[in-house]
Amino acid sequence: MNLKGKKGVDISAANGNIDISKVKRAGYDFVMIRCGYGSDLTVQDDSQFENNVRKCEAAGIPWGAYLYSYAVSTSDAESEAKHVIRLLKGKKPTLPVAFDMEDADGYKARHGAMYKSLITAICKTFLERIAAAGYYPMLYTGLYWIDDLIDKSVYKKYDLWFAQWNSVCQYSGSNLGIWQYGGETNYLESNSIPGVGVIDKDRCYRDYPSIIKKGGYNGWKGGPDDPGGSSPAVFYRVKADGSWLPEVRGTEDYAGLRGKTITDVAVRVGAGKLRYRVHLRGGGWLPFVSGCDISDFENGYAGNGRAVDAVQCDYTAPKGKKYALLYRVSPLGGSYFDWQENALKTRGMDGYAGLFGKAIDRLQMKLTG
Repeated sequence: MNLKGKKGVDISAANGNIDISKVKRAGYDFVMIRCGYGSDLTVQDDSQFENNVRKCEAAGIPWGAYLYSYAVSTSDAESEAKHVIRLLKGKKPTLPVAFDMEDADGYKARHGAMYKSLITAICKTFLERIAAAGYYPMLYTGLYWIDDLIDKSVYKKYDLWFAQWNSVCQYSGSNLGIWQYGGETNYLESNSIPGVGVIDKDRCYRDYPSIIKKGGYNGWKGGPDDPGGSSPAVFYRVKADGSWLPEVRGTEDYAGLRGKTITDVAVRVGAGKLRYRVHLRGGGWLPFVSGCDISDFENGYAGNGRAVDAVQCDYTAPKGKKYALLYRVSPLGGSYFDWQENALKTRGMDGYAGLFGKAIDRLQMKLTG
């Protein structure tokens, strides 16, 4: 089922021992489940999380997870990310892993944490840690927070789960993933489900199960061997403006931020073997790497934090296959250069993508065959 346009709910222990089958029969097609709150302490695990996951999987309903944040420092945010990663071990959600940034009980205000630079840093820390662990990150928050407390460099970088109990969603950004349109107050429909009670309700704007499975997030393998993934795939991400950006699959998007110099690149393929390297503006080629792990400084990515002006990939298809890796880059603020195939120097290609001396801000890749 394509979840784009479908309705769902979000739940926690506050909803009790919920009957997921009644949620499904009422026409709600996905569930976001609270896994816990605050730092990585077992006493702060949501008491219904494991039970809710089992019930969703038994009912065949897609689910994702979220953690309610009590972070008042970036070290708190690190612990909260570890909390989520611990609870998701061995699980494969098909919806995002969300960071619930609000202050429902006034805890952050009481601890003097309600200022933009800190809240932005907290969100950035958590979301980057979740992305680095291979999960599909999402930010849950509301209008006041994105207007006054979270810089757009963070909230526009990740999919947004926008909380606004209203008859219309007033956020129209391209990163809108889910809209929470009602809870105790609901202007569009009943605030409850028969046999379940009052419940938060949401609408989805992206087909997350397809994106997450094919993209290899949340423990899914990705690529051509994954259920639903019938074509070869390449997955890649870049570091720009000081942060690693979310991973991209093929030409579903591009990796980078327009106008922000790329400094590091990480690539993996769903089939075949790959080694790759980058050329530094004002310097030379760095050694080839073959891994894709941003925590591995030796072989996990290409780059050293300096401006990149060219990328080169050496791809070998599986035996009996004729896949080819195509890739292209754009110079800072400019249009894309032509596609480069592997490291070939034929048909007008240079053997790499880029132009020495011109820093790049976007990268696109695709496997064909």
